[in-house]
Amino acid sequence: MKPERVIEGQGTYLSRTMHGIAHDEVNDEISIPVALGGAILVFRGGASGEEPPIRVIQGSRTRLIRPQTIAVDPVHDEILVGDTTARAIFVFDRTANGDVAPKRALYGEKTRLLDVVGLAVDPVRNIIVAASRSAATIGLLTFNRTDSGDVAPRTVIAGPRSGLAHFRQVAVDPGTGRIFLAQQSMREKLLEPYRLDRPRAQEEFEEASAASTGRTGPGFIGVWNIDDNGDVPPRALIQGPASRLIAPGGVALNPKRGEVFAVDGGSSAYYAYVVPQFFNPQWLGAITSR
Repeated sequence: MKPERVIEGQGTYLSRTMHGIAHDEVNDEISIPVALGGAILVFRGGASGEEPPIRVIQGSRTRLIRPQTIAVDPVHDEILVGDTTARAIFVFDRTANGDVAPKRALYGEKTRLLDVVGLAVDPVRNIIVAASRSAATIGLLTFNRTDSGDVAPRTVIAGPRSGLAHFRQVAVDPGTGRIFLAQQSMREKLLEPYRLDRPRAQEEFEEASAASTGRTGPGFIGVWNIDDNGDVPPRALIQGPASRLIAPGGVALNPKRGEVFAVDGGSSAYYAYVVPQFFNPQWLGAITSR
């Protein structure tokens, strides 16, 4: 099928380094981080062609360096951005425009944030979920929505049983408080000999190998509860030959219709799954299938 609309052209300021997108259903706006531009672009929901953004967050005061992932909280009128180079999460007013400072920032050693590649917010429970990769922590970190500065996460999902290794986008269903994560591959990236900031020492490589789940092959869409903490396996998985997933890098939700959407880089395709049980609050303790 052909797309209904395409946003493209120099006037849009879009580039090849776009690794996230968020749609604000309440205000019908599309927000996109542009990594190499150090910018956040906001378009009308109905934008088409070479239409410029209605707002641009960019400049030295923003503290943005390489924004990779984004989430919009229309309940509290905020835009949240994960920046891999700044090793931080920045929070802006939803209507911010130009060279403006963030209203809050999460960063520092206690946060355990490094390569922030996925970000979501639960405005009902007032919780931020970050998918972050580093030598110390490869997993899902949650924070209180209003946390600021160098604060420790409220929960950390990481470890061999979690199966987390090389992942990207994350989504949250506020109705059930469940986290959905797109993992591109199981083992390969966990064992990479190089980190973002320096080469991995041999002992670090061996430790990562010992901690690996041993699962190889295609990635998956995993489901956790927002209050899960520690080395917790997924409560449910979308995975296997029937799913056609190879290396999913993006995930989105339509709870009203019980749908999970995935963008897969391995097959260059977009998939939709109907799994209403994932969005059933009564099924919280029964999601145990693999």
